[in-house]
Amino acid sequence: MSFIIKDLSYIHADKEILFSHLHLSINSGDKIALTGNNGCGKSTLMRILAGDLSPSSGTVLRPEHLYYVPQHFGQYDRQTIAQALGISHKLSALHAILSGDATEKHFNTLNDDWNVEERAQTSLDSWGLDGIPLSRPMEGLSGGEKTRIFLAGMELHNPTAILLDEPTNYLDADGRERLYNLIRRTSATVLVISHDRTESVACHLRTLLPGIDVLQRKLRLLQKTEGPATESPYPTTGREAESPAPCTQSGTRSRRTEGQTECAGRKKLH
Repeated sequence: MSFIIKDLSYIHADKEILFSHLHLSINSGDKIALTGNNGCGKSTLMRILAGDLSPSSGTVLRPEHLYYVPQHFGQYDRQTIAQALGISHKLSALHAILSGDATEKHFNTLNDDWNVEERAQTSLDSWGLDGIPLSRPMEGLSGGEKTRIFLAGMELHNPTAILLDEPTNYLDADGRERLYNLIRRTSATVLVISHDRTESVACHLRTLLPGIDVLQRKLRLLQKTEGPATESPYPTTGREAESPAPCTQSGTRSRRTEGQTECAGRKKLH
């Protein structure tokens, strides 16, 4: 398993229950689309999965090599691109060694990643950010540039699991197509939030592997078959959703999604 959620609940400070007693397992290598109305808890659930937010109750087991691309980037404005990408410590160690400081701690920090600077710049260039130095502050960059920086981090870090919160918001057509291709190629587990239902990441994910579609007052499982994806809705009663039965894909992989929810819905690499 890549993610295992057990009895997860989140209650706002004003006592509003966003979701409660949520159970979910996501297999390694799955590509999942998480969609739904604004305010229903998608980003909150993803932040909990990323380890950026603590749930009110319940537990989350997550893969160690995890990369999270948030929806908003203002919290990184005081950081450089290298800091936002989580490689500033390696760059400092590398430059210290190249300047003649052979302190053991620098070699331990670098961990034989001698081409980290070159790889980072190549990743940025591949996302159309040619010539932007890693030392540049995030503040002042456009939303599209910030998004591309974090998407470049996926290739830089090569994680085993990727969380993407509205990654196409600031991307042009070329950027979206590059993202679609990356998702098609990667062997990593991918969980994406998207509102765009016409030409979205979510649509591409549904055509590849099973997906979870979380809508207000409904939790349902989308399962890939030989034909079009099928949906098994689980309507709610009042503010709670019923727990669906296990679902098996072609006898090779199973996923259980159970929820009692009004709307079920970076751990950045260092």
